[in-house]
Amino acid sequence: MRRLLPVLIAASLLAACDSGGGGGARPEPLPPPQITRAELVEHLAALQRIANRNGGTRAAGTPGYAASAGYVAARLREAGWHVTRQPLPFTLFRLRRASLRVGGRTLTREHDYQVPSYSGSGRAAGGLRAAGDGCSSADFAGIGGGDIPLVSSGGCLYRDKAQNAQRAGARALVVVQKVASRRGVPSGTLVVQGIRIPVVVASLRALAGIAEGVPASVMVRATTRPSRTQNVIAETRGGRGDQVVMAGGHLDSVAGGPGINDNGSAAATLIELAEAIGPDPPGARVRVAFWGAEELGLVGSRRYVSSLGAGERKRVRAYINLDMVGSPNPVPAVYADADAELERVLRDAVGTKVRGVRVGGASDHLPFRIAGIPVGGLYTGASELGPGRRPRDPCYHLSCDTIRNVNRAALLEMARAAARALRVLIVFDERDIEPGELEPVYAK
Repeated sequence: MRRLLPVLIAASLLAACDSGGGGGARPEPLPPPQITRAELVEHLAALQRIANRNGGTRAAGTPGYAASAGYVAARLREAGWHVTRQPLPFTLFRLRRASLRVGGRTLTREHDYQVPSYSGSGRAAGGLRAAGDGCSSADFAGIGGGDIPLVSSGGCLYRDKAQNAQRAGARALVVVQKVASRRGVPSGTLVVQGIRIPVVVASLRALAGIAEGVPASVMVRATTRPSRTQNVIAETRGGRGDQVVMAGGHLDSVAGGPGINDNGSAAATLIELAEAIGPDPPGARVRVAFWGAEELGLVGSRRYVSSLGAGERKRVRAYINLDMVGSPNPVPAVYADADAELERVLRDAVGTKVRGVRVGGASDHLPFRIAGIPVGGLYTGASELGPGRRPRDPCYHLSCDTIRNVNRAALLEMARAAARALRVLIVFDERDIEPGELEPVYAK
C-alpha cells in the first residue's frame, strides 16, 4: 500500500509547518468547520420524513431510497458541489411471508427471529438438531430429512452456514444468535444468491429451554428480481485535480426500518462536511459518496471502486468511511485495522477518549482497502455492549432506529471530528498553507 501524504501529515499534526521556499500566491485558508447540531438534526428529520412516507424504510430499491438519494443530491448541489448519480444494478429481495414455530409456540418475526435477505423459499417441518456452528460440512453429518439443523452464530458468515446445510440436504436452517437488545433480532443478509432453503435467525432468548429434537416448522415466502438503485457522488469544483480525498457512507437502510443512525447519521455528516468545506477548498479536491445497497453486501461501494481505472485509483489519496456515528449509547472509535497514518489523523481529530475498533470487512471501506487505497473510519457502535453494559445501539437494524434513536451530542462530536480530519488531509502540499494555519482545526 502506498504511503499516505508522506511529508505533510506529520507536519499537519503539529498544527503548524514551515512552508519552505515555495513562492507565488497562496490560497485563502479554509474557515473553521461550521457544523451545528441543528443542521445535522435537520437532515435526520428529512430522512425520517422520507421513511415515514414510504412504509417506514429507505432500503435499496424502494421509493424511500430514491427519495433519500434525491434529498442528498439536492443539498450537495445547493452547496455548490458537482453531483453525479451512478446507476447501480442489483438483485432486489422481497420477503412476502414467514413463520417459525418451535415446540407448538409461534414466534414473532423481528422480536424473536428474522429472515436474512436472499434466504430461499419453502416450508420444512421436523425435529431441531444441533449442528455446531455450521461452518464445516462435517457439522451436518447425520442430519436426516426429518431434521431441521440448528447452528450457533459466529465462526463464519451466515451464507457459509446456509450453503453447508443446503449441500448436506437439509430442508431449512435455523441460526441461533445471542441478541443483546430485548427489542428484537436485527435484520441481516446472506449476501449471495443461490440459497434455495429457508433460513431464519432466531434469538437465543426465544429458544431458551428448547430441548434437542423438539418439533419445529419453518416457512419463508420470498422473491428476487433484477432491480436498479444508485450511488450519489459529489465533488468540489475547485481544488487540485491530481489528488482526491474521499469520505463516504451508505445511504440505504435495512428493509425493516428507517435507518436513521444506520446510516442516516453518516448522510447528515457528509452533507454538513460538504457545506463546511465549500466548493473550492485549497489543496486536494474532496469527493463525498453516498453508497447504495450496502446492507445487501457493499454493492454500491464495490461497484464504484471496480469502475475506477488504475489512474483514477491513484488519484484517491485517502478514503474515510462513516457508518453509525450517532449511536444512542456511544463509544467513539476509529478503525484500528486501517491505514496507520489515517488512524493517527482521525484519533487526533476525535480526541484522547477515542478507542480503536477492528471492523474487518463490515462496511464500505473494504473495496477501497482491497484496491490499495488508504482507508480509515469513524464509528460509535452497533449491537456491542457499551457504557453500563447496555448495547451501544439497541435499535440496530430494527424498526426503532428512528430519529429518537440518535445521540445528537455524539453525532455532533463525530461530524466535527470528520471535518477536522478532512481539513488536514486535503492540504497535501506545503505551499498550500501558512505556518499556524491549521491550528483552528483542533479547536473544540
